Amino acid sequence: MYKKLSSLLALVVIVTMVMAACGPTPEPTKPPVVQPTNTTAAAAPQPTTPPATAPVTDPTTKRLKLYAVQHAQCSFDAFWCTVEAGIKQAASDMGVDVTILAPDKFDLEKTAQLIEQAVAARPDGLALTVTDADLFRAPIQKALDAGIPVVAYNSGNGPIVDKIGYLTYLGQDEYQGGYQAGQRLAADGGKRGVCINQQVGHTGLDKRCKGFVDALTEKGIKAEVLAITDDPAASQTIISDYYTANPDTDIFLTLGPNGANPFYAFYSQAGLSPDKVKHGTFDLGPEIIAHIKDGVTMFGIDQQPFLQGYGAVTALMLRLRYGISPAMPVTATGPGFVDKTNVDVVEALAGKYR
Repeated sequence: MYKKLSSLLALVVIVTMVMAACGPTPEPTKPPVVQPTNTTAAAAPQPTTPPATAPVTDPTTKRLKLYAVQHAQCSFDAFWCTVEAGIKQAASDMGVDVTILAPDKFDLEKTAQLIEQAVAARPDGLALTVTDADLFRAPIQKALDAGIPVVAYNSGNGPIVDKIGYLTYLGQDEYQGGYQAGQRLAADGGKRGVCINQQVGHTGLDKRCKGFVDALTEKGIKAEVLAITDDPAASQTIISDYYTANPDTDIFLTLGPNGANPFYAFYSQAGLSPDKVKHGTFDLGPEIIAHIKDGVTMFGIDQQPFLQGYGAVTALMLRLRYGISPAMPVTATGPGFVDKTNVDVVEALAGKYR
């Protein structure tokens, strides 16, 4: 019985295979047709390129753009030739660009406007003479609010006294310079003293005269201030007229070449001599050096103008490139007295580096 069932199943399998082989061949399945479209979504995806990133600027190699705004310039005051020489030398040494702005004559309102102009140019840093802290406070604050670091040079009292948040003041203590000058000039007495000021209203020069007058007053010597101008001929006439009206004047202090040179012309014309009058001055220059050597001038007060210009650029560069800030509110460059004992040391440098 089992053999008959097995034979029957085998016969069914054979018949089924023969029928499948003899049936029609099925058509192959065709892939679906995709109709083209005008949309970008149908396009093959493209590899994505990451957006370019802006190059990172190394602050230690960046070419800095600085501005220097000062109340005077080389063309009308020889002292400033030395300051500007320091600025230009520092710019060359440190690979920075410095634009110097100054009025064409002593004009503090114009100087304040030049500070505004410099701030509008958005420099990396700003150096300036804080000749009048009250007048300059607002334009300087605009620079600070814009994130522009500021240093003062030649004129100023430091950020604490001036109540302006600049980094430091590079210069001398003007009052002490005048006071010490007065002490030296009045050491052996005198009858009358005069401080010859070519820029009355300049707070630094006014402080020099204040110190001088205070020192002479302590000695019981009458002293006052004589206003002249930056015009040599007119200033010589003013000094001469003053002496004619006050012939007992025997102590003279001038505040730089623009006062000293007219004084020398007056001195020669009046036939004066060192045994009749004593003279001291601020700053140095060829004429001042010559008259220190011949005894007409007791001393020249050296505030190192080259260092003031060079140092201002250096301070800004260090802050901007390396994050290094001055440690003190005042970075002193003077006063230093040049007289017969040390004049030979600075003679070759006067008018250029001293």
